[in-house]
Amino acid sequence: MRSLRWLATIALVALALTETVSAQTQTPPSQYFPQTGHTVQGDFMRFFNTRGGLAIFGYPLTEAFVQNGRLVQYFQRVRMEAHPEDPVPYQVQLGLLGSELGYATQAISAANVPSANDPNRRYFPQTGHTVSLAFREYFDAHGGLDIFGYPIAEFELEGKRIIQYFQRAKMEWHPELPPGQRVQLGNLGEIYATTRLDPSLLQPGASTLAPNVQQVTSIRATASLRQAVTGASGQQILYVYVVDQRDKPVQGASSHAVVRFPSGDQDVELPATDVSGHAQVTFDLGRLNPGQLIVVQVRAAWAALAADTETSFFVWW
Repeated sequence: MRSLRWLATIALVALALTETVSAQTQTPPSQYFPQTGHTVQGDFMRFFNTRGGLAIFGYPLTEAFVQNGRLVQYFQRVRMEAHPEDPVPYQVQLGLLGSELGYATQAISAANVPSANDPNRRYFPQTGHTVSLAFREYFDAHGGLDIFGYPIAEFELEGKRIIQYFQRAKMEWHPELPPGQRVQLGNLGEIYATTRLDPSLLQPGASTLAPNVQQVTSIRATASLRQAVTGASGQQILYVYVVDQRDKPVQGASSHAVVRFPSGDQDVELPATDVSGHAQVTFDLGRLNPGQLIVVQVRAAWAALAADTETSFFVWW
């Protein structure tokens, strides 16, 4: 009996060592972006993939490099910073580019502070500014303080466009775009990188992935639903698949869906597509009536490219 216990112990130790070695030898995630000639990898790549992808960060403008004693990488809209001294999930953080570029303005007066239950405006005493309406909705839906930081100014007209500056970002209002795409992020990372960095850092970096990567010139999207026929209530799952001109999966594509309910349209945002080109989202049906056909229209976007598709389901019982 003792020998059996000893053998079991050895087996468990061997298994633990095998798993440890396997974890240590796994290749860190990496992606080369031919649009700018730079590669994102490791923790920065994980953060990119899980926190919004191209729609939030844009393309990389530099390779990762050490700045002021910290590993950083610049993207069109942000600067990623490695903070290995902090606990998970704060080991990658976004730099305070809005503040560093000098966009902060004086706090609003006490008379202009909205009430705590104002549905349209939220006040941040940390900086003395508010976030309102569509900008507030985008703030809540796309990462809040971790992605944008606190507002450092009120919304204002810049040229002919409504904008607002945050510690880490700049929001812009684009009413000419379809619903779900009307709030866009400005290129603070590009402004900082092109005015304050050594220009050599912006040159395309060497990458072993580069020779095998072909530029995406067009995309195609398909949409499907978990249930072609549903009841009058419950939930539905929407699947979106995005490929390029070679029918290769497109990773990092954003997708927005509009569900055409009889009571009114419902906007649904999907996460960025994964390495297989897939994304999915669950949405509520509310209360429907049997016999209704519900159409779901989808727009997928990657860089400056877009593709439209639609699907539908029937309410039977």
